[in-house]
Amino acid sequence: MVAFGQEPTTRPNVLFIIVDDLNDMPLHPAGKPLVPTPNFDRLASRGVSFTNAHCNDPICAPSRSSMLTGLYPQTSSLYWFEDWRQNAVLNESVTMTEHLATNGYDVYGVGKIYHGNQDPMEFYKDRGPGGNIGPWPWDGNKTTRRGFLPHPQQLFFYDDDADPDMDYKWEHTFGPLSRIPDYAADANTGMAGHRGWMLSGEPFRYVNDTDRDPMPDEQNVQWAKSILAKNHDKPFFLFTGFSRTHTPLYAPQEYFDRFPIDQIEIPKGLLAGDLDDCAPSLANRSLYAFRRYQMLFKHADQPDLFKQWLQAYMACVSFIDDQVGAVLDALEASGHANDTVVILTSDHGFHVGGKESLYKQTLWDSGTRIPFIVAGLPGMPQGVTCNQPISLIDVYPTINDLCRLPTNPHRDRTGYQLDGHSIKPLLLDPNSQWNGPTVAITALPGKDHSQHKVHIGTLYPHFSVRSKDWRYSLTSDGQEEMYHYPSDPNEFTNLATKPEHQDQKEALKKELVRLRDGQGWEPLADQETRGFELTAMIQGAIEFRIADHFITEINANTYNQPKTFIRIRAAGKRCQVWVNHRVHSDTVYNVPIKKGRITVNPLTKDGRLESANIKQILR
Repeated sequence: MVAFGQEPTTRPNVLFIIVDDLNDMPLHPAGKPLVPTPNFDRLASRGVSFTNAHCNDPICAPSRSSMLTGLYPQTSSLYWFEDWRQNAVLNESVTMTEHLATNGYDVYGVGKIYHGNQDPMEFYKDRGPGGNIGPWPWDGNKTTRRGFLPHPQQLFFYDDDADPDMDYKWEHTFGPLSRIPDYAADANTGMAGHRGWMLSGEPFRYVNDTDRDPMPDEQNVQWAKSILAKNHDKPFFLFTGFSRTHTPLYAPQEYFDRFPIDQIEIPKGLLAGDLDDCAPSLANRSLYAFRRYQMLFKHADQPDLFKQWLQAYMACVSFIDDQVGAVLDALEASGHANDTVVILTSDHGFHVGGKESLYKQTLWDSGTRIPFIVAGLPGMPQGVTCNQPISLIDVYPTINDLCRLPTNPHRDRTGYQLDGHSIKPLLLDPNSQWNGPTVAITALPGKDHSQHKVHIGTLYPHFSVRSKDWRYSLTSDGQEEMYHYPSDPNEFTNLATKPEHQDQKEALKKELVRLRDGQGWEPLADQETRGFELTAMIQGAIEFRIADHFITEINANTYNQPKTFIRIRAAGKRCQVWVNHRVHSDTVYNVPIKKGRITVNPLTKDGRLESANIKQILR
């Protein structure tokens, strides 16, 4: 076996493993049930494990889009499940995949990498199966053959006394594969009925754990192993995405057997009334994550439902640990172990009961904190931890640094600099000075229940920053939270209103605002910058002549308000305007905005803010 970390003779290969919906359980945090993860631990023993790593948006699509373009959600305005290819900023950005492929790397991918199979396929040398969260129950009807049905034995979750109008019912069911789904035929509803599992529209054979079809993540392992076994003429970058621990929480029976129900301890982070002192916008019990938690306690005849759900999540974590181990085994057995850097992480956290939540989409540690382990870099220490706050925004610049790629990939397109910083200095010395920020920032769309087809929350994002010892959150309507982890690791006590902590709060707020608003503010006096031209300004009416599209942030010394910040994003048919970080308009035109004039009147003559009046004159 070749040891990790030997000096490579060429640019390193990279094995990048990303797990869906995996929280910080592999870090074995206090307050959560212990799930042994020997393969995560094995990788950590060979490198640096970041114990304070966070996502930049606790939602799959924006988290991955941000990481793979190197731009914060607040830079692109992509906070939700939109397709990044339809976002004006990200569509013209150079993805990490493209950057690697056009700078000397053979890029391979398997499983879930970008959200929703939005991978730029033309840049892969070879692409294995995509992300798949099956297998699924099936009711026998043609329209549901490919899945997204709840388990028939758990339909009681949605009865009249529980939560009958809950959307995404398939997300809430869980259990071992040995619990064979059986949908009975129903002549009254026309349901054909079916017994057994389905995967990708075809029967999934399950007799027992040793006589069954492989699950999608197990198929992904086999594909990744085939790539690692090859001889490569060029350095390679292998993206390996695992779909578990994404819901529904199905796994082979053997993984459930590792965690007997009577031995599972309720997490210490569960405290009745814990939401009472939280910011109301963040702790609205009608939101999706809270409703999922409440569903497990509405059935008096099944008092162990929460433990059963927790057992299922723990089983899926253990299942993924085994898949990671199989890929690491394949790397060690290959001829690439001495020149391959391994990065292992998740796209965001996941609540397992703390803050009365089950799910993602929160700004507390369980929603943002992720495992982040790097091994195989020559000269790096082994078996050490680093508590410096980092986030997924730092992945792209770190890859540039490790793989010796150009550091400004967007220069010839959008012109945006990468928002993150390379963590290579921390890999070589976890205690060294770093030129990145002292906090990690996370955005979350507000005013959204995760159950609407039209998501207005993206116009009202909340933000939170995590330092080594503190978290500070600021909602779109000005509510605040602050927690001190050395004395309160479970975030039980909101300190935002305590007088003795106001200096600390103001310092964290300053960092949050700096990272939220970025460095893009331009003085209005600059007559031409970033694709727009100032043509007139009369009593607060600001007229811009624009190129094909622009996204700009300006510090506009408007009428009677010398410190008014105006952010204008015009792209495609859409123009959005913010005044002092609040949305004032979101206008969609009938035709694309191209080389026209946009007039913004955000202020009345006496300086009071009003809804922006925008008009477009096309050439």
